[in-house]
Amino acid sequence: LGSAGPAGKADADVFDSVTGYTDMTGVAKFDDAWEAAYRRKDGIRCPFWRRRTVDALEMILNVARFVVSRHKTLDVTPVRPTGVKSEGMTLAQVADVLRADFEERQYYVTGRLSKRVYADDCFFDAPDPDMPVTGLRKYVDAISHLFEARKSRVDLLDMQLLPERGAVLARWRLEGTLMLPWRPAVRAYTGVTLYELNERGLVGRHTEIWSQHVLVAFLSVILPVDHPYAQRALGLIGVPVDAPAPPAEAILKLPAADRAPDPAPLLSKGGRGPLAGLRGVLAQLWRGSSTV
Repeated sequence: LGSAGPAGKADADVFDSVTGYTDMTGVAKFDDAWEAAYRRKDGIRCPFWRRRTVDALEMILNVARFVVSRHKTLDVTPVRPTGVKSEGMTLAQVADVLRADFEERQYYVTGRLSKRVYADDCFFDAPDPDMPVTGLRKYVDAISHLFEARKSRVDLLDMQLLPERGAVLARWRLEGTLMLPWRPAVRAYTGVTLYELNERGLVGRHTEIWSQHVLVAFLSVILPVDHPYAQRALGLIGVPVDAPAPPAEAILKLPAADRAPDPAPLLSKGGRGPLAGLRGVLAQLWRGSSTV
């Protein structure tokens, strides 16, 4: 947000230019209330408390944006178009684009993926409690507000073509900082993503598994899961706490098959199975599986 300077047109212009009414939550009642509160801060005469009010409003907006972006599965709006598509590319050509999305655009932590090689109704699934999601724009909106890009990184460990099923398999390592007010760090982990092409030669399915248990991944942002007591408690409900993934340089010295989780669950018929999203997380409390 802009500085809480003197009230008047200049300050209003700062507000409009910063939010542009495009970087809010999209929830009309919240956005209207937040805007009204922001404008009322000009009535606070003390500069110190006016600045603190702006800080508090910024924190509230960041949390709201994060929560809304992480719950795109609740969005029942139709799939929206995302631009011109590059149909009919070979599997190798699509893989080259996906590789660039990893290495040049860091798409897992920035949301900057090449929409032209994805179907607008692409199906996305992962151990994330807010998955699955159908719709490219919904997915991009969600991951674009998840990580603080300057403090986050994804490393491509290996990419493999699977011509027999028209798919690309990628192994990767990720660590980062979440876009929450206290900026929690995410424990480094590895993952495998399967990109399956549809009849138009576009990515129609984007499914992934992680090296660490989904509950550990999410609890680690608020609890010290590496503490022996925390590990003991999680162990009582069958949740393993594996060590964080080593640096990418060390992982790359391993054979490709040993750099990330076994992709068998993705390659089996039906993918991850019927359990997904919050239902899958709850099921894991009893099952103790490392994937949803």
